[in-house]
Amino acid sequence: MPSAKHNASTLQPEESWNAIHDTVDRARTSMYVAGMESILLLWGAIVALGLLGQYAVATLTPEIASENPWFPALLWGALTAAGFAASAILGHRASVKKAAGSAAQRAGLRVFFYWLTVTGAAFVVPSAAGLWTADVEGITIARVSIGIVALGYILFGIMHRPVLVAVGLGFATPFYLSSHFAGEAAMLISAAATLLVVALAWVWIRRSGAS
Repeated sequence: MPSAKHNASTLQPEESWNAIHDTVDRARTSMYVAGMESILLLWGAIVALGLLGQYAVATLTPEIASENPWFPALLWGALTAAGFAASAILGHRASVKKAAGSAAQRAGLRVFFYWLTVTGAAFVVPSAAGLWTADVEGITIARVSIGIVALGYILFGIMHRPVLVAVGLGFATPFYLSSHFAGEAAMLISAAATLLVVALAWVWIRRSGAS
């Protein structure tokens, strides 16, 4: 049976470097996605709550909705602010849990600022485009915002974890299909589909042992 010394001597310099590089790369990737799983579930739930809120106001109190066309901005603004704060906490805790030190903290902050930019764009872009007016239907604003959020998941998945591409498509596909074919029930159907995607993601996280 070959000795450990013999095995070590047969390891080529290039193989040693590749092994070290792979280990460092896995650690770096783990830090860069610090808190990703929890933040994924958080924003999925926020999107579902926003859609349910818009649907409830527009359906149960149509007078209030027509007299206050800005209510979606207030609703999504409040949810987004809460999501920002929660994402910062989740990202920081996850980065510290995965590794100690300033490098882990910076990784957590990068994840937080990425999602901050994505969700901020989902709120700012419709506003900058002048969509928060009485002349624009709420579903039009939601189409823009959901598209931006879904794109954020897809891009993050391409860079780090392919499963997030499926999650992003899982958010966007039922929403766009229902918004074109389900009429007034579009937001309700999309909210239910979003919650389903969140539930499936939670199951995946539990089974994979990710945290």
